[in-house]
Amino acid sequence: MIRSVLIAQGAFGDIYEPAWVRALNELGVQARLFASHDHTLPGPLGRLERRLLWGVGIRRIQQRLLALVEEQRPDVLLLYQGHYFPATLVQQLRQYTFVAGYHNDDPFGERRTLLRYRHLLPALPFYQGFHVYRPVNLQEARAHGVAAVDLLLPYFIPWLDYPRPLDAAQRQVWGCEVVFAGHMEQDGRLEILIEAVRQGIHLRIHGGERYWRAALPADIYRRVGPCRHLGVEAYRQALCAARIGACFFSRNNRDQYTRRSFEIPACGLFLLSERTPWMEQLFKAGEEADFFSSAEEFVEKIKFYLHNERVRERIAAAGRRKVIQDGHDIHSRMRQWLRTVDAWRAGAQ
Repeated sequence: MIRSVLIAQGAFGDIYEPAWVRALNELGVQARLFASHDHTLPGPLGRLERRLLWGVGIRRIQQRLLALVEEQRPDVLLLYQGHYFPATLVQQLRQYTFVAGYHNDDPFGERRTLLRYRHLLPALPFYQGFHVYRPVNLQEARAHGVAAVDLLLPYFIPWLDYPRPLDAAQRQVWGCEVVFAGHMEQDGRLEILIEAVRQGIHLRIHGGERYWRAALPADIYRRVGPCRHLGVEAYRQALCAARIGACFFSRNNRDQYTRRSFEIPACGLFLLSERTPWMEQLFKAGEEADFFSSAEEFVEKIKFYLHNERVRERIAAAGRRKVIQDGHDIHSRMRQWLRTVDAWRAGAQ
């Protein structure tokens, strides 16, 4: 039975490792965060170190993590993303603890040659277990030498993702018919969103202002922007102020679902998602969410649900019940993670 977990940070944001630590502690596991980023140099030099994965700060991360693990001997060390940790270090860490890994991105896709994976990919054969975000990554991780691999889907966070009552001022700031929060990518989303705006739909986009401004026609940008990244609370307010939440999937990351697939319904918002086989398994179309495969279908369904408020609200409520009852919250994911890693540890003994 796992009683203690140390999580070595790799991502940026409270919805990642800090949320894991909180959820595990609430499940009765002693979980601590090793704040990797704190050990790199400050300012631009630190950003350069984290980009190149080289420098005095990166060596300091590795040395301090090894010393901490040797001192504390946690039952499990989770290397979240694992960008900072070369194969030699993973082998050393295994002397003191069970070393597991997780990556919420796609290290094996078209971007696998990026500098950020130069430590992770050679180290994979030395991980004692590894969780991946996407089904396509299961076999790919095995092909890279990981003996024990499992799938861990994204989640919603109950203390963040819930319906919020908004006042008039908040609705004035965030209110719209359709909201999309996500990055710009040349995967069809741009053309679909432009078509929706040209069909008279009041749509707002959030996430990556520089990229959206460069990609969108100026007249469209004025109507959907400013497309800034939103903070934790502002993002949830934007969801709660809209009537429909749009969800697109990254072709670069080969997504079949994403974190927003669960955050949107958890916040009580109607989910209109790209159609994928996984999404059709997760939600009943027309009952718990709805789907589209083209700009025409996207616009058609938006117009239908905007004019059929009771139907939209009924589906939104069913979608929220669905993600709660089916265990798509972070606590359920952490229970799954604990069960799987515990089984891997038993097999390794």
